[in-house]
Amino acid sequence: MRVSVAFFALGVALLSGCPKAPTRPGAGTSAEGDSCRVRVEDSPFTPVPPEPLPPQRSRVGVAVHADLAALERALGKEVPVTLAAERRRPIGTPGEVTYVVRRGRLGIALDTARLTVKVPVEVEAEVCKPLGPFCPTYGRCSPRLLATASVPLLLSEGYEIGKSRVSIAVQRDCNIGGYDATPQIRSRAQNEVGQVQARIDAAMPAIRPSVAGVWELLHHPVALGTTTCLRIEPDRVTQNRPAVRDGALVTELGAEGTLSIQDPCSRDVVVKPAPLPRLVVSDAPDTGVELRVPVRTSWVDVSAELTRALTAKAASAAETRVVKVEAEGSGALVTMRATLAGATCGTVRLLAEPWFDASSTRIRLRNVIEPPGRSKLADLAAVARLIETHAAITLPVDLGAGPAALTTLAQGFARDLPEGVEIDAKIGKSTVPRVHPEREGLVALAIFSGHTTFRLR
Repeated sequence: MRVSVAFFALGVALLSGCPKAPTRPGAGTSAEGDSCRVRVEDSPFTPVPPEPLPPQRSRVGVAVHADLAALERALGKEVPVTLAAERRRPIGTPGEVTYVVRRGRLGIALDTARLTVKVPVEVEAEVCKPLGPFCPTYGRCSPRLLATASVPLLLSEGYEIGKSRVSIAVQRDCNIGGYDATPQIRSRAQNEVGQVQARIDAAMPAIRPSVAGVWELLHHPVALGTTTCLRIEPDRVTQNRPAVRDGALVTELGAEGTLSIQDPCSRDVVVKPAPLPRLVVSDAPDTGVELRVPVRTSWVDVSAELTRALTAKAASAAETRVVKVEAEGSGALVTMRATLAGATCGTVRLLAEPWFDASSTRIRLRNVIEPPGRSKLADLAAVARLIETHAAITLPVDLGAGPAALTTLAQGFARDLPEGVEIDAKIGKSTVPRVHPEREGLVALAIFSGHTTFRLR
């Protein structure tokens, strides 16, 4: 008897602990709630494998603007107006010569990628014949010369300035009392060419150390947040052909490469830049700074963001609600397996175009449709409107921090600038012209544009 009572008690305990069987839904009821009137069920769907985002090349161009009038003033301070003067210098049989050599206004121009400086030179000379303590003048002349010096503005592959060229031409002869002194003047001028050329070459700055410093700086991470940074991997350096624009000599040195987001950011890692590559001359127009940054979000995070946005209070008042989203890529679109509740319940497959909403700084969805050949959702328009209004994906990176951080990087290029050279650097807000589905997630292509200019004034 005790055994039967024990078994009876055990049976009651087990039955009382089991959940009740669900009531079979009838018309107007469902497992999702009493409001479900139409049930839909997703059928198998094979997405189109999305293509990866093509490689994105970025460029940091540093423009050099040298105002021609400023160059003329700077050179004018270095080259005195009176180049030489001498009184009663013996010249043999003709007697003694007194002369003054003065330069005219410097002319600066660009000649086939060489900076050319032309200097007109006027000589006032008179010759006298010594007679005791006197030296009566018996002839005068005013020869004219043109000195031309040029230096190449295109650097060599090793980032060096090439050799200068100097020439002096006699433009007006010197005849004194039937004596032609022009050959002597020409000879003395030619003797000066080598010395002038050597002085010019010795005064040319070493460019490679400055370029190497910028190259090393580009390898440092750029902080975009407390744990996120931008990594630049430059692999090419170019120089655009020089030109004259609006009275200024203009050329641009640029570093090209790829960028990536790193999170967490290893800022304490010792930076070892790649070797400085050989310089390449480019015929492309100046582009300034254009940084193309792919910002990636995994499909797991995309699904979580969409579900969070569509189950928020603002999106929950609709007659048919979206309570869960599982997203992946299909070609250029986002495909969603959406779980519905409310008037229509169950699961449905939807396609949508991703785009970036600059006003909210989030990825949104538009043009929501069912896959071709399917029309299971009677209230598709209402569900599409719900998704297009409320679905949003927050980027994992604060793009708003980019302009200030990148401008600071560009201003760092100005280390050890010579006197009289100013830097003008500014990187603007990003634009996101493209959101691209990949196999692993969504990629928002952020583009930062701006300029970095060295100005000689």
